[in-house]
Parts: sequence; C-alpha cells; structure tokens
Amino acid sequence: MNTLELRNIKISNNYENECFFIDGIPLHEYMEKWVETSDKGNDLRDFTPLDDLALTWKGSFDNDGDARFMRWLMEKDKLNIPILSCPDDMDFSCIVIVAETEKTDKYVYWKRIGMIDHANESHKQEKEYGIVFADNYTDEDWEKYADAALMPVDSVEWREWISANWSEELFRRRINYTYHYYQDDRNIKWLCECNWCFDRTAYDRLTASCRPKWCMDKDE
Repeated sequence: MNTLELRNIKISNNYENECFFIDGIPLHEYMEKWVETSDKGNDLRDFTPLDDLALTWKGSFDNDGDARFMRWLMEKDKLNIPILSCPDDMDFSCIVIVAETEKTDKYVYWKRIGMIDHANESHKQEKEYGIVFADNYTDEDWEKYADAALMPVDSVEWREWISANWSEELFRRRINYTYHYYQDDRNIKWLCECNWCFDRTAYDRLTASCRPKWCMDKDE
C-alpha cells in the first residue's frame, strides 16, 4: 500500500509550496521523470521544474464557482479529479493535472496521472450548459431559476443575469460541461499508469483537512 501526504517544502524558486508526497517522494519528482519519458509530456517540458504547481484541493480559486466545483468533485468516488493546477491561473484554463481515482470501502486508487488537453473545449457549447441547461433541475431550481432557464443564450437578459449571478452560472457550467469533458479519455494526455493504492480512512482524513476556496473568502 502507498502513502499520500501533504508537506510544505522549499521549491526551486526559493518560495515555499505545499506539495503531494507519495511514499515520501514529491509528486512533482515522479511527474518530471514521466515527462522526460512520455511523448504525452511534451506540453509540460517547458514548465519544468514542476514543483510550483498549485494544489487544487486547497487552492484559492479566482472564481467562487470554481471553488464550489472543486469541493463538489472531492465528494465523488470515481472520477478523473484535478489535483494540480497552474498557480497563476486558478480557474481550470491552463495546466490541469488529474488523477484517475476510484474509492472503495477500504482503499482509494490513483490509477493514472494525466494532463487535461484543452484543445477540444468549446466556449460556445459551454454556455449552453450553464443556467439554461435545465435537464437536471431540481424542484428547488425551478422555483429559483425558472425565468433564467428560458432565456436565450447571448440575449441581453441572459448577459445581465449571468453578470449578476456569475458564481451560480460558472458552477453549473462546470458540473454540466467541464466535469464531463474531464472524464473523456480523448481530452487527457496520460503521463503514467501509476496504480497507487491508499488507505481509505487516511485518504478521507487528508481530504477532510482540505478546502478549496474562493480567493476573496476570508480565512476561517
């Protein structure tokens, strides 16, 4: 069985960064080896060393909707979950490293580590999966957002609504569009099939200590 920890370390630019450690070795050290040996790692080679990538699990996101999305993802049992991001763009728009994760009663598996390929993302399509995407509306949603759900995308009223309610709009785009994009192997450049296995109790304890937040949130 493998071990997963978070540790603050001094990184190559003399700053400190909180990093994943697997079996006592920083995750970025594993990744740098994979990048050198995998043809899928070409996009990351220019960013090495990779020790300044930010933890999505504890990140301060540029938008509240993104922080909500990350907390929503952390509750799921089987998914490709973002674990690292470009520190300068905490909004899922730049480097996003994911772990193919599966939780069982006793264990949590990280099967593969990969990088999201944004090439197939469609902003036009994404807009159709915000507040106007009503397929998974609850009764409460219909009570709160019935008028908004019927607005034509790109209409004046739609633009005014999303401007006033951007956190809700972005969160819905993320769970309805981005989430499904990240679960499609065609949109991921897999770096390594690592097949790490962690104790479920210890893993849950670690994730419970993490809370992705909006950069404007006050520290609790």
